[in-house]
Amino acid sequence: MTSDKNIEWILSQDEGQYIEFKQSVSNTVGEAICAFANSSGGTIIIGAHPRGAFASITDPSDAAAKVENMARTCDPSIQINVSHFTREVNKLLLVDVPESENKPHSFGSVFYMRVGHRSQRMNRDELVEFLHAAGQVKYENILCTDFKYPEDFDTDAFQKFIKTSGISQPENIIDLVMNLGIAKQESSRLFFNNVGVLFFSKEPKRFLRHAIVDCVLFSGTDKVDILDRKEMTGNLMDNVEQAMIFLKRHLSLRYEITDLKRKEKYEIPQVVLREAVLNAVIHRDYHFDTAWITVEIYRDRVEISSPGGLPPGLKPEEFGRKSVHRNRLIAEMFHRLGEVERVGTGIGRMQKFVREAGLEEPKFDFTTFFTITFKRPGAHVEAHVEAHVEAHVRDSSLSQKILKLCDTPQGSSELVEALGHKKRSGAFKESIKYLIEKGLIAYTIPDKPKSSNQKYVITEKGKKILEKI
Repeated sequence: MTSDKNIEWILSQDEGQYIEFKQSVSNTVGEAICAFANSSGGTIIIGAHPRGAFASITDPSDAAAKVENMARTCDPSIQINVSHFTREVNKLLLVDVPESENKPHSFGSVFYMRVGHRSQRMNRDELVEFLHAAGQVKYENILCTDFKYPEDFDTDAFQKFIKTSGISQPENIIDLVMNLGIAKQESSRLFFNNVGVLFFSKEPKRFLRHAIVDCVLFSGTDKVDILDRKEMTGNLMDNVEQAMIFLKRHLSLRYEITDLKRKEKYEIPQVVLREAVLNAVIHRDYHFDTAWITVEIYRDRVEISSPGGLPPGLKPEEFGRKSVHRNRLIAEMFHRLGEVERVGTGIGRMQKFVREAGLEEPKFDFTTFFTITFKRPGAHVEAHVEAHVEAHVRDSSLSQKILKLCDTPQGSSELVEALGHKKRSGAFKESIKYLIEKGLIAYTIPDKPKSSNQKYVITEKGKKILEKI
């Protein structure tokens, strides 16, 4: 029951996402009940205007019976709590509507949702999106009718899966994929669902264009200069492996000798990063087909992000303590591979291993995207960035030649001529830009970069890089 103190507070408010005032009982009360139940719950005061101006009702018992009947006629019916009280001789009803665990509800065959201070009808697209978010339409179970078996089926990926899972070699592949829940037989044709395509298609992107993991290395702390990028377009198992290879390639590694054994130690524990990548692949909202999973490495942090916030049924305060799978079948497939536990221990494991490594705990953000951010230890980051610059110059004969020529100040035309080129090519311009940005060469007239008298000269940093290669 709502306390007198809370009632007084509600009466002092304007209408909003969680509060609505009604002068009397009408169909709009049923619409509000439906909208609150479909959203995050709310309270309706009948017999009052916002901020304590009263209209009063003549027969509270009759009004309460009508409101309860409206809640029952919603489809499915909605459990509410109705109470009546008196303020300044005015008779009022208070209707508490909890968020429903049985969404979506309709009233009068119409679906409503709460948008600000309004109970708004859902149009077709909004209803489809709502059904997806509420978990009423399972992406996993949708059949991919364009996928043809056996033409599009990746036998090698399937064999790898059953070997890793410890499944005995099947006499009949069709029986096994049906038992795994990733395909079904209709008439004489075998149809694979979206999970079957994500795991065992030769070209998943051809059927599910958003099933991509985008890995990017940035030179700084924002999304400006890209040093390396790779789009992983394989099956889910391959995408996890390739994302981990990308992370290993671009994160600092050192070795510890313990009991005469050399042990690799990355700046961020690999078990933590793998857990985060798996979390993104398993829990992303695959209905959200306009965005990809991203693995982004910055100078100061690593961000792993996936479309979709917390899965339906998981409240923010339960995060890390309760396990709710948006994609149960995908989670089951990775569980068979020995990648994940059925219970929700992944977040706790990440936090534990990060603490043991002496790092800051990861940060979790969940809006329309779910993002895990790991702070990078500074000293390792600077060393890694320098190593990347050194590797770039080592692999670029053009950059090496420019650095050597700039031992004495050189203008752009002088460099082009000394290189034996006829004009400034795109590669030449990119090399000059890169060497300037990385501090390997400098302007002789820094205040006027576009001066006709501008020349380039190698820096001490540039000289040290040349000495190493």
